[in-house]
Amino acid sequence: MKNAALILAAAVLIFGFALGIRFYITEEAFEETEEGVAVPILMYHNITDKTTGDKYTVTAAELESDLKYICDNGYTVVGLNDLIAYTEGKGSLPEKPIVLTFDDGYESVYAIGLPLFEKYSCKAVVGVIGELTELFTREEDHNIAYSHLNWEEINEMSKTGLFEFQNHTYALHEIKNGRKGAAQKSGESYEAYKKILAEDVERLNNDILSYTGVMPTSFIYPYGNFNENTEVIIKETGFKSILNCYEKVNYIDSPDDLLGLCRFLRPSGETSAEIFSKFQ
Repeated sequence: MKNAALILAAAVLIFGFALGIRFYITEEAFEETEEGVAVPILMYHNITDKTTGDKYTVTAAELESDLKYICDNGYTVVGLNDLIAYTEGKGSLPEKPIVLTFDDGYESVYAIGLPLFEKYSCKAVVGVIGELTELFTREEDHNIAYSHLNWEEINEMSKTGLFEFQNHTYALHEIKNGRKGAAQKSGESYEAYKKILAEDVERLNNDILSYTGVMPTSFIYPYGNFNENTEVIIKETGFKSILNCYEKVNYIDSPDDLLGLCRFLRPSGETSAEIFSKFQ
């Protein structure tokens, strides 16, 4: 029963990818102003030692190739907190900044990713799903194909200074009962929606703070789904950056530029040169 529950949890995510990506995103919503520092963001998910045919699961070789490409071509990996500090006048950005994000908090980011990020001295942002982190903290299941980070691993990674852990909702990363991710359901009142969303993200914020000592500053939309009310509630909750799934280069100049950060999916099966050519 234990393994069945864990496999089901993974299946929910895969099903969601198939049906839920970018339901609410339009090109008009994220027009490039091309003012400010150009910051591309790559979006990863799971990592494996061998090819699976799943575009959301890159191989260790592909990830290392990307990190080597970054180092060899003058890029510097920064975190979301670096972007926040820059827009608040508390820090600077390198000449060619880039952000690497890992959605869902798979354990492979610890088992496979951590040694590579240490090897290349690169940063990464990990979007945690609270209920899955809790599940894999309770259960002794470490199948790299679907297992998620536990709190001990998250704490260890946070201490390296290479990883930021950000909010990907506690229990809203699913498609269930008319709700797609963290988006508002059809016919749902604003008050009811605000209560559900705010309580969910605040719960995960407090958990991450408790286990790492660092309060999340950024919110990542599950499946990229949101509407205007989602954005209002997330802003009111105190997040300083919000990430979606629309593929555009970001131009960063002011704090408002961080409230609709776009990302390029890094699918398996493409070379690093092919990936980086999309935003060069």
